[in-house]
Amino acid sequence: MEYKSITKMRLAHITGSPPKPSHFTVLVRGIPWSPDHSYSDSVEKFFSTYYPASYVSHQMVYDSGTVDKLMKDAEKMYRKLKTIEPHCTDISMPCCLCGGTTHSFKVLDNEAESVKSKTSVDGLQPTQREKECPAAFVFFRTRYAAVVAAQVLQSSNPMLWVTELAPEPHDVYWSNISIPYKQVWLRKIAILLGAIVFMFVFLVPVTFVQGLTQLDQLSHTLPFLKGILKQKYMRQLVTGYLPSVILMLFLYAVPPTMMLFSAMEGNVSRSERKRSACIKVLYFTIWNVFFVNVLSGSVISQLSVFSSVRDIPTQLAKAVPTQATFFTTYVLSSGWASLSCEVIQLFALLCNVFSKFILRSKEEASSYCALNFPHHTEIPRLLLFGLLGFTCSVMAPLILPFLLVYFFLAFLVYRNQILHVYVSKYESGGQFWPIVHNTTIFSLVLTQIIALGVFGIKEAPIASGFTIPLILLTLLFNEYCRQRFSSLFTRSPAQVLIEMDRQDEQWGRVEEIYNQLRSAYCRFPIIPQDLSMAGSTRHLSMAGGTRHREDKESSQDPESLKPGNQPAVHHIS
Repeated sequence: MEYKSITKMRLAHITGSPPKPSHFTVLVRGIPWSPDHSYSDSVEKFFSTYYPASYVSHQMVYDSGTVDKLMKDAEKMYRKLKTIEPHCTDISMPCCLCGGTTHSFKVLDNEAESVKSKTSVDGLQPTQREKECPAAFVFFRTRYAAVVAAQVLQSSNPMLWVTELAPEPHDVYWSNISIPYKQVWLRKIAILLGAIVFMFVFLVPVTFVQGLTQLDQLSHTLPFLKGILKQKYMRQLVTGYLPSVILMLFLYAVPPTMMLFSAMEGNVSRSERKRSACIKVLYFTIWNVFFVNVLSGSVISQLSVFSSVRDIPTQLAKAVPTQATFFTTYVLSSGWASLSCEVIQLFALLCNVFSKFILRSKEEASSYCALNFPHHTEIPRLLLFGLLGFTCSVMAPLILPFLLVYFFLAFLVYRNQILHVYVSKYESGGQFWPIVHNTTIFSLVLTQIIALGVFGIKEAPIASGFTIPLILLTLLFNEYCRQRFSSLFTRSPAQVLIEMDRQDEQWGRVEEIYNQLRSAYCRFPIIPQDLSMAGSTRHLSMAGGTRHREDKESSQDPESLKPGNQPAVHHIS
């Protein structure tokens, strides 16, 4: 019933959320190239022809790598200048670097005056057509029209005119938008192979860690340790606590690596990138922390266990109890210790200390750095501990009190961190719940398979006979949940969308929504938007009459020019 409860909360999130630009926007990739027309003209012609009643306008994506670099450099320079006092006295003293004379200066009171843009659209975009990417954001009148356009196959060639619902403006991962769609599937295959190779390369440190838990093999391999290992304290330290600590240190390199792999895949949103990294880290930890440690030994013996499928339950039933001590220590070192580090934010604290006392920076870290909840590290850890609790409960139930304390403390810690520490830049809408559900079902099935092996070892045919239907019922329950609820996490119901569109019309919010669309997906809002919106008046008048816009100053606070906030060199055509 948890799946049903989460589904209701997701529907409440959809219906209760205010109108957002992402509700009316579709991301189009794989736009075919034409020697006679630009990409912008092709998009306008295509959607004006096939969606004449619902199409409003579009915004092209440009290759803005140089502009992005310039904006980052400008932001760094602004942060340095911001730390200078507004009023400085003239001083003349030897410079510590070259021995010359230093001269202070006065910062302008009006920061906007120092960043006024004197460039025109033509000056910033001398060759717009050459800089166009085969991708665009297309705006529609209603949510329902946007969802229909996103889910329908637009062309007989599936690699052309590929549509999907656009992510939220702050969720867009701009560096991947310009990747040609034909390269995406090649990237996914390459990253899959790279992740598999990395997973098997990680067998080396895991095998080394398992060697520490076996005193006989360790003394035989390293004879000079025999005298040290005779001491009870050292024996308990080497075989008990040290392996889990070493494994935990090696695992710290996994989330950044998987995040890099997910970024190289071509995901167009930060939430999708983090979700993909979460899945990779989850598979990686389950394989290396559980299966490789349970089926410990040489790599050849680990693979030979799966040569006979009939022996898998028996092998797991024999191997899991032998690693109960290691798993309990791992829960203490990786679980309880991680909660204390989560509370004090050790990494952010060290970075702040280094910035304040080593680099002598006067700027507050919170002014430019906001912490986001690390879904790709915390969710896999929680699910791994759930897997350990399920599988060890049959033969080694002493681990359960430690896990119970961990989950109780984790609830308090993560609740406080989410409410008071982490800043949410975008909403995932419960997209991580299917991962939690599928992993929990996998843990249940694996536990039942281990129980089947235990009953086989104890020669209890009646208990084994009742266990097999239990496995089948668990799989049927998972299939029911998938058919009944999972589709709501990938698609939005038309009934709900149409009702929301009607409410917008009744409450007169259509005009406000269209005004938001005009500037929502602007990455670098330097250019006056009345110039960058040239040509869009005709389409907007179709949606709700002609709207005139007053000229705005081109100067803005440099803090608002942060990369990733909003495209620059992007326009609505």
